[in-house]
Amino acid sequence: MAGDKLEQAKSGAVDFANSASAKGYATALAVFADRAAIVCDPVADSSLLARKIAKLSVGIVGGSTDLAAGFVLASKFAALAAVVVVTDGASNDNKAAFDSAAILKRRGVEIICIGTDDADRAFLALLATRSELATYVSAENLRFAMTEASRMLREDSQ
Repeated sequence: MAGDKLEQAKSGAVDFANSASAKGYATALAVFADRAAIVCDPVADSSLLARKIAKLSVGIVGGSTDLAAGFVLASKFAALAAVVVVTDGASNDNKAAFDSAAILKRRGVEIICIGTDDADRAFLALLATRSELATYVSAENLRFAMTEASRMLREDSQ
């Protein structure tokens, strides 16, 4: 993800964090490509997350789409309520991504998927906890879709 699309994703992530924080959720940020990395551990203060997001740049973890690595990293957090996947590509390994997402689903974690460009719409619908939690949007609407994803969170995270 690069250029305006990356800026849309960054703005959408900040909007999502602000809304999630208002509902009592702590938010974290992980990025994934060739591998996954935590950018910010879970925090209740969305302004801290916003500062971390502002520093993100293209290619810090490679250039492919290893969704499984992102799910495996997310599974390390015991108190996880939801995972939001934002991708503009197809998964390197659909089976690995599906298997690692299934582990989170069995724990009761909601998986919300937002795809754009080359994302595999049908696969994202299967990957999400429920098909209505999978959205495909144009790159110009990425921020809006990410902001709207926060509406899918329960009002009380406790």
